[in-house]
Amino acid sequence: MKALNVLPGFWLLLFLACLPLQASTIRVCVEDFDYYPHYDFHKLPGRGFAAELFEMFSKNTGIKLQIIPMPAKRLHDNPLCQLIYPDNPLWHTARGTTQKVFFSLPLTEIIGSSVVRKGEGQLTLSEIRSIAIVRGFTPDHLLSVQSEHQFEFVETSNATAALMMLLKRRVDAADVEWHVAQYQLTQAGQKDAVEIGQLLPLSSVGFHLSSQNHGNVLQIFDTFLRENAEQVKNLKDKLKLKTIAELKLELIPPVKKPL
Repeated sequence: MKALNVLPGFWLLLFLACLPLQASTIRVCVEDFDYYPHYDFHKLPGRGFAAELFEMFSKNTGIKLQIIPMPAKRLHDNPLCQLIYPDNPLWHTARGTTQKVFFSLPLTEIIGSSVVRKGEGQLTLSEIRSIAIVRGFTPDHLLSVQSEHQFEFVETSNATAALMMLLKRRVDAADVEWHVAQYQLTQAGQKDAVEIGQLLPLSSVGFHLSSQNHGNVLQIFDTFLRENAEQVKNLKDKLKLKTIAELKLELIPPVKKPL
């Protein structure tokens, strides 16, 4: 896995001028999952931060991105995929990936939160007996302490189902990304029904583009992100995407019980 250096503006222009015509369209495989406001590609060209950022990139560079939604388990080692989104170097480490993989700068960061019912923000892991999780999403920050605290995971088909189980008191917490939870509950007319568990594990995960064979395209994307930082920030503000620091939260690592 390699980090990428930024191409200076002159070399970026030269690189683009030398791109063959057939290379001006790049296939981007994305998760076929509603993760709005971060992304939702069920109906192309998609909606949310990633969809709007990809469109901005294409207009800025002239490189067309062909978006191909598919299940997460089909994204990797798929010859159809020239770029993959979202991805993260740590996920490859966990899988034991041996191939060389290039990563862009993080496009955004998600907040891996355990949400609880309003007024229960001081619950500790020792008081949690069950946590709703979305099928296909592995809560690494909770798995590492599950055996010590003996809570169970209850799988649901999507984030909305996980949140509804929480509100109906069928579980004690729900592992749902904070912005996704806020959007889903606002749509359901229950915007303020949950809060982040202040004493439960909280993580921040970067969402990157990745590629095994097109690191040069990721270099161009990194340059685009740097040169358009203000517009990218405006897009995040429009969609109300905040960092942990902006929300005045603190990262809370999983805490194991003392021996």
